[in-house]
Amino acid sequence: MTETLVDVAVPFAVKGTFHYGLDPAMAESLTTGSLVQVSFRNRSTHAFVLGFPETTQVPAAKLKVVEAVLAADPLFDDTMYKLLKWVSDYYCHPLGEVLSCAVPKNYWKRKPGGKSRANRELMQRLEAEGTPSAKPVLNEEQRVAVEQILSGEGHKTALLHGVTGSGKTEVYMAVLETVLARNQGAIILVPEIALTPQLLGRFSLRFPGQVAVLHSDLTPTERFAQWERLKQGHARIVIGARSAVFAPVRDLGLIVVDEEHETSFKQEDSIRYHARDVAVVRGSMMGAKVILGSATPSVESYANAQVGKYLHLTLKKRVEDRPMPRTTFVDIKDKEQWYSPKIPWLSQVLAAKMHETLASGNQVMLYLNRLGYGHFLFCLDCGHSWRCMNCDVALTYYRHPPLLKCHYCNFMHTPPEVCTECQGRSLQSLGLGTEQVQKEITALFPKARVERMDRSAIKTRKDLEAILERINNREIDILVGTQMIAKGHDFPGIALVGVLVADATLNMPDFRAHERTFQIVTQVSGRAGRAGTPGEVVIQSLNPEHPVLRAAAENRADDFYRWELDARRQFGFPPHQRLAMLRFQHRNLAQVEGCAVQLVERMKAEALKQNWRCRLLGPSEAPLSRLKNLYRWHCLVKAEGIRDLQALLRQAQDWHTASKNPVQFFVDVDPMNAM
Repeated sequence: MTETLVDVAVPFAVKGTFHYGLDPAMAESLTTGSLVQVSFRNRSTHAFVLGFPETTQVPAAKLKVVEAVLAADPLFDDTMYKLLKWVSDYYCHPLGEVLSCAVPKNYWKRKPGGKSRANRELMQRLEAEGTPSAKPVLNEEQRVAVEQILSGEGHKTALLHGVTGSGKTEVYMAVLETVLARNQGAIILVPEIALTPQLLGRFSLRFPGQVAVLHSDLTPTERFAQWERLKQGHARIVIGARSAVFAPVRDLGLIVVDEEHETSFKQEDSIRYHARDVAVVRGSMMGAKVILGSATPSVESYANAQVGKYLHLTLKKRVEDRPMPRTTFVDIKDKEQWYSPKIPWLSQVLAAKMHETLASGNQVMLYLNRLGYGHFLFCLDCGHSWRCMNCDVALTYYRHPPLLKCHYCNFMHTPPEVCTECQGRSLQSLGLGTEQVQKEITALFPKARVERMDRSAIKTRKDLEAILERINNREIDILVGTQMIAKGHDFPGIALVGVLVADATLNMPDFRAHERTFQIVTQVSGRAGRAGTPGEVVIQSLNPEHPVLRAAAENRADDFYRWELDARRQFGFPPHQRLAMLRFQHRNLAQVEGCAVQLVERMKAEALKQNWRCRLLGPSEAPLSRLKNLYRWHCLVKAEGIRDLQALLRQAQDWHTASKNPVQFFVDVDPMNAM
């Protein structure tokens, strides 16, 4: 054989790696991490070089050769490859797809021509010189936290557990100053792009010319340019969402995961990795410090801190000793509390406090985690309601412009004027959404400037940056929004926060329902009183004495985590046991059910035979039984250890692949979504 052999991973859902022949002259330019073009199953594709074996089991007549070199310089080094291999192994996902996810597509899909206009604007904004912001003097709690992170115990991941407004970002930046002085770089992860502009502004002012940005709202060309800045060492800090955990930062010394509790750090399709957990592993592999910051840590992170796996650092006071907001509960079961019979979701107490806040020149924030005008549209004559043609969900009703919309598949159509079932004309929406709240509040407060911040109103990066600027400039008096308004924003003018329906997430069919309720109530309440003005919070609830709501309102986090950990231990949920969700989907309901039942029964028998300490609950129809025209079944797997769990999952994947069953089968390790 005259060719050199090369071992590559291809970007498809296939097991293992593959050998190809390579022209010796071509081999001289390649190394582990190079990118090449090969023919795989009769299609041309990119592939990642993993090594150069001396022998192969592939017959010489069937050995294909590498077609071209796409990138000779390695796209990842040995340590990064070790991390990506861990992601592949831990989450039971093909290595080639993991490698492909971790680098920009422009490496194999380059288009001729220069950089786009948007990319030039982004680069100019990031690299604008500007005056560095003045460093605030750290208070005693912040100073101690910084010292402990940088001290000998700093090899551990640090959980920075600080109340809202306690200055966690200043701790990040103080640690980062030392890291940069050591000629090291840093990754700052935020849960979604809604938080990027504010944080980007603060870091760019403190560290001008050194910050790159990575998130899903960038064009492929923008993303490639930012990636190259980091790879070449022209930027030493990256701020970004989930996938920025793979960024090629040189001499990595620090990873910060801000709002580490947020579920959006978990990828819900394709490679179902959790960026927070990958960050912890990358930090350990590379000797970098890792800070997980939150006012409401995940139960798993809190437990790790309690047993000493993480360094537990607390910030119990707001900066400048600003008081925590004062909280008032309103029982909205009591009709006498309603502002009016037509507006039962607004209490007299909240309306009065809104008038007082606006009169004093301050801003109001109203939180409701529901989009649209109403939950759905129905006919009063026959009871018919309009549902998505692709998903087993009701269509959300919007009034301006009139629209019925599915938020899962984006199916939409204009609302009918008459009922399609009985020809009746008495059509009415039921339920409450942010659009309806905005409309009614605008009518009740005609002199106030009322705006909405949710996925329907904020569609682009420019929309987001514009509304954040208007809030900070006091050009908005009342802001109505969903979880988008609760996630880490610092709005100095917000003096009053109203939580319209605090019970919305308490009774979800999810073992994390109490945790998420505690987190969102704590976080949204924490938007109040972050400047000199004392803050107030009004929590409207059907169950105002619920211990989860009370713990959130009274800043009794330790009590909440103690109760929740006891409950998780009793019922065998994380962190006391490991979980995986098996998901089955297909256009044919009978095929989905048959595949799920057959595979799960086989898995149960194998777990028993191998003495793997795994328990399978199901299979059963998923709560959202049809999405995007696919019927869905699932099965929850509980395990006492990760190795037994992974062994069982890999066996199931092999069985399903060998069966050539057309039903789609996905494995979700450490699932965050039970729907």
